[in-house]
Amino acid sequence: MTPPTSAPAWAATAACRGLDPTIFYPATEEEAEDAKAVCEQCPVQEPCLEHAIEYREHNGVWGGATEKERQRIIRRRRRQRSLARAAAS
Repeated sequence: MTPPTSAPAWAATAACRGLDPTIFYPATEEEAEDAKAVCEQCPVQEPCLEHAIEYREHNGVWGGATEKERQRIIRRRRRQRSLARAAAS
């Protein structure tokens, strides 16, 4: 899916708005705590996370989740859908 060309509406109220974006692109998973602390207080954490999952953002902390954590969420959702389809059959 192609990312939108402009910022989503929810971004206007994001807690990260106006902050130095480099904290959201840590070099390691362990260095993501500062970004996650901002996300914990954010009123749009969920739509931010869903945006990152939908558009397969590969870098940075989005909605309080690192790339590895988002990959785990995606895999878990796939398993749940697969189990639900199997149960419905």
